Amino acid sequence: MNILELYAGLPKTRQLNHVLEGMRGGALAVIPTDTNYAAVCSLESQKGIRSLYNINSGRHEKKMTLFCADLKNISLYASVNNPAYRLMKSLIPGPYTFILPASKMVPKMVLTKRRTVGIRSPDHPACLELAAKLNTALLAVSVKDIATRDKDSILSLENSLKNQVSYLFNAGNIDSESSTVIDMTGEDNEIVRMGKGRL
Repeated sequence: MNILELYAGLPKTRQLNHVLEGMRGGALAVIPTDTNYAAVCSLESQKGIRSLYNINSGRHEKKMTLFCADLKNISLYASVNNPAYRLMKSLIPGPYTFILPASKMVPKMVLTKRRTVGIRSPDHPACLELAAKLNTALLAVSVKDIATRDKDSILSLENSLKNQVSYLFNAGNIDSESSTVIDMTGEDNEIVRMGKGRL
């Protein structure tokens, strides 16, 4: 595992390019978000998706989430009506997860039985820049349960994931707090979980 120091939220350019190349080939990275650390892969890499599901093995109740760079990116993977668009525009980037009807761009192995998808645009350069430069969404799962087993979250992440993850972005310890989850699949928006994001 390569532990990368961050400058303004990102590794140095040469290191970032190495991460992008690795992720295109199926590598996983653990990156900071605006709520906690997440393990991510490129949505276009079946190898990466399988590896991410291996990390999540035994924690099936934890849904995978897509990290998207912006609303344009989100609209590729989900059906977004006008009211949803206006609300999301006012909230992202930020600590919000939106449950939306999935588009055909979302791989079947990622879909829920309801054919919905959870989508975020976290307010952190690592999340937004990786998604933008890969020109696809990131498939992500929180690793906060691992990160909070030890006072030094970086050490606990390194020890727990060193054989499964290629890159770890070192943002130090993050005060772990869940995102606010909003279900936008019905006639009215439903707050499924109130978290860090305030409404």
